[in-house]
Amino acid sequence: METIGSGATNAETARLAVWSYALDSSKHSLVAMRIAVLSDVHAHADAFEAALAAARIEGFDAMLILGDLLTYGVAPQRTLDLTRNALDRDGAVLILGNHDQLYLDLEGVGSSYSASLPDWIRESIDWTRDQLVGSLADREFAWRKSWESGRLFAAHANPYPYGDWTYLSSSAEVNRAAQALAEGGHRWGLFGHTHRFLHQTSADGLTVIATVGSLGQPRDPAMCISQWAMVTVSDSSFEIMPRAVPCDWRSHMAAIEATSLSKATQERLCRFFWR
Repeated sequence: METIGSGATNAETARLAVWSYALDSSKHSLVAMRIAVLSDVHAHADAFEAALAAARIEGFDAMLILGDLLTYGVAPQRTLDLTRNALDRDGAVLILGNHDQLYLDLEGVGSSYSASLPDWIRESIDWTRDQLVGSLADREFAWRKSWESGRLFAAHANPYPYGDWTYLSSSAEVNRAAQALAEGGHRWGLFGHTHRFLHQTSADGLTVIATVGSLGQPRDPAMCISQWAMVTVSDSSFEIMPRAVPCDWRSHMAAIEATSLSKATQERLCRFFWR
């Protein structure tokens, strides 16, 4: 029988184990940095706010927000307000995702992306735009396409040229991404986009690819957990520690069902939270 996820159970939280990798032959040329990484918020402001609060309590040297602020969720304006606050208060680095680019496209900034999307996603986008005061194109957002620190490269989806939204969901794709990272002089790749926590080492054992889970729309088939991650990185070591965020998915689905979205779109959006 299917059940509705209502947050992380103790057993599920236990699965979010620390994962680390070190290069024995490298010398530390970069002091270890703690990076709070939040991704794929998708207008779930409650989860976003909880993750920001948890990260601030734990402490960090840098904060990365890996994009996809909007679409799917029902609190887009509050999500943008929380983002503005994180930029101002925490000096957060804000990375463009595909669901950020499509809003810029609709405002006449950049290339077209939204036209190829399914009807239910376009309806969610249109509904989201109707709720907003202001724009993702506002200068205060200071969007970046990627971010680098030492051997670390971070972007929304992958290390390929911006606008390529290929998912890193297979060993072959991970190895191709690892090669791209190595060609750019990087050892560690940090991404979102898949909505799943994942870490893989390249076939040669020299490059690590990690994707963080989603705050607003988890897609792990085994568990429905909203999560962010704490990453500790130097030139010779990489450690990623997922952090679960308690979420009431029943309330989230009720909020979706209370919108003016069509019943078909509401059902499609709620389907992500059944496990």
